[in-house]
Amino acid sequence: MIPALVSSAVAVEKSQFAGRPCYRLIPERAAGNLFYLYHSDYVHAITKDRWQFILSICRMTGMAVTVPLYPLAPEHDCEDVFEYLVMAYQDYCKHREPGALILLGEGTGGGFAVSLMLQIWKEGLSDPDKVVLLSPVPDAEFFDKDLEEAVRSKMGNDRFLVKKEFLNRFWVKNYAGRTEFTAPIYEDLHDICKDILVASGTEDPFNEYSREFSSRVQDTGNPLKYFEYREAKGDFYLHPKRKDTKHLFRMLHDFLLDTDEAILHYYTEEIRQRAEWSKWFPEIFRDERAIRYVAGHARRTGRGARNRDGASGRARNIYSLMGAAVQRAYDDAVELFLKEYPDGTVVYVGCSLDTMLERVDNGRVLWYNLDSPGRMAVRTMYTGLIEREKRIERSVHDESWVKKLIMEQDKGLLFVIKDVFSYMKKKEMQEFLDLLYRKFQGCNVLFDIPTPRANLMYNWKGRSRSEEYRRRRLAMRDPRREIESMSPIYSVISVHSVLENVKAKKSWKMWLKFNYWSNRNRESWKIVHIRLGFEKYRTYDSLKKEEGSKP
Repeated sequence: MIPALVSSAVAVEKSQFAGRPCYRLIPERAAGNLFYLYHSDYVHAITKDRWQFILSICRMTGMAVTVPLYPLAPEHDCEDVFEYLVMAYQDYCKHREPGALILLGEGTGGGFAVSLMLQIWKEGLSDPDKVVLLSPVPDAEFFDKDLEEAVRSKMGNDRFLVKKEFLNRFWVKNYAGRTEFTAPIYEDLHDICKDILVASGTEDPFNEYSREFSSRVQDTGNPLKYFEYREAKGDFYLHPKRKDTKHLFRMLHDFLLDTDEAILHYYTEEIRQRAEWSKWFPEIFRDERAIRYVAGHARRTGRGARNRDGASGRARNIYSLMGAAVQRAYDDAVELFLKEYPDGTVVYVGCSLDTMLERVDNGRVLWYNLDSPGRMAVRTMYTGLIEREKRIERSVHDESWVKKLIMEQDKGLLFVIKDVFSYMKKKEMQEFLDLLYRKFQGCNVLFDIPTPRANLMYNWKGRSRSEEYRRRRLAMRDPRREIESMSPIYSVISVHSVLENVKAKKSWKMWLKFNYWSNRNRESWKIVHIRLGFEKYRTYDSLKKEEGSKP
């Protein structure tokens, strides 16, 4: 039965196929159509919290939502499920509202959605315009042993074995080996749909399947959008107060309605900051892409736009000056590295939406941008794909990203770790550096670090703003001494104030000049360049000698 909360909010139509009900939720002035396959874990009926989630989607998009209540195991098997779903989808296409056809599946319903897309192609039915998969389960037979082991480790051995035996006996049955129904992740995914969004939480037992499916689709050339939420369970989207859920709803709003009003503007604070730094301090820093973006998107974001006193949260003050100076210090340090190692590799850890490659590119560097899948998906919306840029969609805290790096290490390797260590504890920072040392001995690392006083001022200022606040933890009064005391394998190449190459301008107000000299004299924020282990790289001079010795 549909909860009264749903039936009282929207009009509801009911139909039947093969003796099973199918509901259609129709809001006032409906535009667009969504076919929703819920997570049943193969055996459970739809729950009240899922109806509430469906109602939220219906209200947010204004679309008519079709919810087929497909047959369940153990009374029914895989064959019964897809016989019913094909009939329900045919009716869905016939009784459509004006607008797009969208297929949304969550959990086991996500796996059914992928299989249904393959059946739609075979039956010659109308293809969905968009597909959304939330924590999908696209393999009921566990053909890939590595993926099976990942599920087993999170689920527990006994529980996993019971589930696998149940699926083989009561759900797969005669369809064993027919991967188009039981394990669609292994099917040919070319042209399956041109617009796909996948979201998953790292605590979901099937998280590795979401990653693998997204990777397989992207390998076909399809620009799939993958969002991954750290420490989130498989059904995190059913909890509306979670920060992750609010973020997902912003993404769904833009994806389903073909806008960028919610999610991209949520991230544009940093873009607008760089554009304003470029305007206020052009002699220090200039980001052409950010300037163009702000010029074309005049609407201001709500996040950080105003402080608690009602005044503008962005101003030409010491904080914006330090922001521009930090960006300039990084750009200068990376350019200096590329002069020494012109064919080297740069890995930008926690790149967010920064386009540093466009500012420092020497035409030869191999560049990796690394950040969480969700942020990288937004980055694609902002910048598109840049020539010679490689992207790794992993959290900084997920050590599996190191396996994605492929380079000739003897040509020089630099890790740019901007605005990451400040949020770690000292022990966490050392563990991160030890990881880099074990995998890439002799690599260079570039990072910024504030003094304790600068950290205190930043945290005080951050708490006074309405924007999302993250407390900075790590600070160093003497980075050279503290870093070299961590381990004898860490050697500090240079430590510079971020204001070292910044000169005061006559046009600055007196208070800004005072703060500038105060921060410069105290060296409140530093850029640090270190080497982990012994370097075995070919420098610019050695490369010139090699080229000169060639006949």
